[in-house]
Order: sequence, then C-alpha cells, then structure tokens
Amino acid sequence: MADFPSNLRSMTVKDGVLPKAGHLLNYDATSGAGTVDLTAATDACFFVALDESSRDADNALETTGATVTAVPVGGMIYCRINASEVIVAGQVLYVGANGEATKTAGSNKILGHYLGSALTTAAGDLYAVNTKQTN
Repeated sequence: MADFPSNLRSMTVKDGVLPKAGHLLNYDATSGAGTVDLTAATDACFFVALDESSRDADNALETTGATVTAVPVGGMIYCRINASEVIVAGQVLYVGANGEATKTAGSNKILGHYLGSALTTAAGDLYAVNTKQTN
C-alpha cells in the first residue's frame, strides 16, 4: 500500500534546511532518501510547508533529522504502477498502456510524480502520486 495515509504529511527535512510556513518544498535530489528541501527556480514543487521545521527539547530549531508538516500541491491520488519498477521520491511517472503508471518515458503522457520513499513496486499495490502536470 502507499506510504502516506492522508494529504497531511510529516516530511523529513534535508539536514541544514529550516523551512517555515508557506515555503515551497521539493524532494532533495542529492540524497535519494525522500527528504525535502526548499525549491530552486528550476525545481518542481511537490509540497507547501504548513509550519516551521521541528524543534528540540530546548526549543531550538533542529538542523539534523528535522521534520516539517506539509501538504502536496495539485491532486494526490493512489494508483497502480507497473510491478518491479525501482522508483524514488519525486520520480516522474507516465501513463502506461496497461492502465498502470510507469516510469518509462516515450510518447507516454505525464501522469505526475511519485510521493514516497525509494522502493521497488509490487503488483497490485497502490502508490501516492501527485497529478500536478509539471515538466
């Protein structure tokens, strides 16, 4: 089943990043671990932060292993992805000929971006996909 049970997310933040409410967030492409980072001008935005990043016991902002509450932009759906595809956070997904999404590009139309941790897909499972069409 998909990683996320609702639209509201508790996201792990890239070390050293301190998002605040309203910041636009993208998956950190350098870590591959599903952490989020602030968007750059050429990034696709996947989430908007609802508050500031987490604080430690002394009420100081955490700079390592911090979390932030965020919501996805666009419409989030759960859909099937072809079995045995290795996908990562933010993976661009395309409409497949068999009624399932695929990471294989070609003449396929873009469906959206995968919203979850890196994994290998399993037949019949559902995965969270942001259907905002960005290129």
